[in-house]
Amino acid sequence: MNAASFFYGFVAAVILVSVALSVAYLALSKARARKGDIKGYLDLIPDLTEEQRARLREIRTVFLPRVEGIRREMRLRRGELAELLFGEPADRERIYEVADGIIGKQSELEHEVIEHILEEKDLLTPAQKRRFYEIIVDQFSGGGLGVHDVRAGKKTGEAGRNR
Repeated sequence: MNAASFFYGFVAAVILVSVALSVAYLALSKARARKGDIKGYLDLIPDLTEEQRARLREIRTVFLPRVEGIRREMRLRRGELAELLFGEPADRERIYEVADGIIGKQSELEHEVIEHILEEKDLLTPAQKRRFYEIIVDQFSGGGLGVHDVRAGKKTGEAGRNR
């Protein structure tokens, strides 16, 4: 094999790999951008009117900071729980007290999401409500709070597959 053939083959391989990586990067960046736009279940309903979207933005200005505060408190309590679990000697009474506080915050988060869903549902037409119901069933089937729960069982993109 001569050096020129090797060189041309090598350059062709580099170009093909560069093109493949560029395509993969673009596809992943578009997917990330789409995922970043989803803040709630109604983002999965494409035919909302501008009036509905404006009202939804108003609702979220209250809801999103409230649930972020609850999540922050849960993270703090979980950190405290981790410290307590590995402290010597283990303070079982305090461990269970902190665990009960976490459970209370989880319950508070669930109630906030329920109220939010009921508030969002009131914005919708009957056809949109049917789609909303399908989204809720799909999201809740994963065992979490869906898009309102950062680590839900199902990925946000799956809920939009039946659009």
